[in-house]
Amino acid sequence: MRQHKPLSRERIAGIIIYFCLALMILSIILIKVMDVRVVNVEAVDRGLYTVITQNGPVNVTSDDVLRIERTYTKAAISGSPVELDKIYTKKGFIYAASTDSFYESTRQLINSVDFYGLATWERDNVTWQSVQPYGYAIGTPADHISFLFFLLSLQYFLLSVGGLTLAVLIFPLRWKEIVEEDEEKIIPQPNKSNEDYLAEEQLSAVAK
Repeated sequence: MRQHKPLSRERIAGIIIYFCLALMILSIILIKVMDVRVVNVEAVDRGLYTVITQNGPVNVTSDDVLRIERTYTKAAISGSPVELDKIYTKKGFIYAASTDSFYESTRQLINSVDFYGLATWERDNVTWQSVQPYGYAIGTPADHISFLFFLLSLQYFLLSVGGLTLAVLIFPLRWKEIVEEDEEKIIPQPNKSNEDYLAEEQLSAVAK
């Protein structure tokens, strides 16, 4: 019969890491499938804009804007500067780049509330934590929002568990082995009696 070996710490850690990676990849794919892209932004009236998404139009006003984040990068081919804007609204966030065809309308929406071009603009009494409930793409169906946040929370949990497991795997705590080695070092050797010394001398004499 084949004897099953007990699971070692390294094997258990490897199973946990592979499991976290598989769930992480699955969650990324699901979030990518559920992502809603903005097709166009149209200025309807003063302070009123229509954001056309893959799931239909969404009306947004200047009063709906809660937070604006501006970052800058460079295009991969031309190397020209590109501005990336993320606008948090009460109906989800709008992500736009200066290379998008609808960027001018998005720029008008930003300028209607941010008059100084700040890297990060927030409405009064608004914090980073208060805008987290709106951290989903505008146009996302209401019944998908809770599942989307579940996937995001699952990713943070998997990163924590996987990182902790990897740390234990790389830096194992071998307290048991250290204690056993110390106990072996301090175990006193048994005292030899005179008869043992005589027996050893006789053996050495015979060997000579």
